[in-house]
Amino acid sequence: MRGAVRGMAFTMTSRRLSRRQAGRIVAASVLLAASWSTDAAAESLKERLETRMGLRAARPAASPSTRFQAEGGEVFVLDRTQPRALLKFQNRDEVWLLDAHAAPRGDTVFKNDVGETVVRASKLGGLTLFTRTAPNGQAVTQIGSAEPLGAARQLSPTGLLRALVISGHRATRAAQHPLTVNLLDTATVETSGRIADAGVVVAEAFENLDRAGRRDLLVRWRRVYLALGDKPEVRTEGDVLVVVLNPQKGVAGRPSSARIERTLRRGR
Repeated sequence: MRGAVRGMAFTMTSRRLSRRQAGRIVAASVLLAASWSTDAAAESLKERLETRMGLRAARPAASPSTRFQAEGGEVFVLDRTQPRALLKFQNRDEVWLLDAHAAPRGDTVFKNDVGETVVRASKLGGLTLFTRTAPNGQAVTQIGSAEPLGAARQLSPTGLLRALVISGHRATRAAQHPLTVNLLDTATVETSGRIADAGVVVAEAFENLDRAGRRDLLVRWRRVYLALGDKPEVRTEGDVLVVVLNPQKGVAGRPSSARIERTLRRGR
């Protein structure tokens, strides 16, 4: 009987100790959770401030090809799977080729083919986007991964012709007079997609000037010729704009809309 009592006393003591321990654990957990919550809130505020200042993205870019959203709402994909970065805005057809350059404070700036800074990456991993509507830059937030950009497509002769006709129609609407986009050389299945892409970039250049209220700069032009060559080039011949591209070099083988637009502005 005594053994039974002793055993019962031991059991009851053990239960009391367990409850005390449980109470201590719960209290410690509450304090720890509160501490974590405070630290997390402080870190979240710090991240938001650094993001607004352009020092970092709200989340680090974990994928080489990533989708971002700027403070102004503009969404774009930055693809760094290749030696030279590619960028595409969600509401635009053009894929931009960007070259990296060292900048102060250990930052890196990515510029297009006319030397305009499009993206600045801080050494902390944050990104700042620069556009004509936001020349002072906007902090961006990573919103997900994305498929790599710049993949070549193949078109049939009919498909290529249709694509160039569409580019001509877009340029015509921008200039408010008839414009044609034609190919001077022979296309192949392998080069057709790159040639069609050059036509799209031409249309983007005309539309950019129209949106900027500079339709007066488009009055002169009547035809656009796409020609194959060794390196990208834009030149003028009277009322004709000639855009030279090298399809073998992909996006790097054709001028950007900014470079075409610069020629349209200068008229030469």
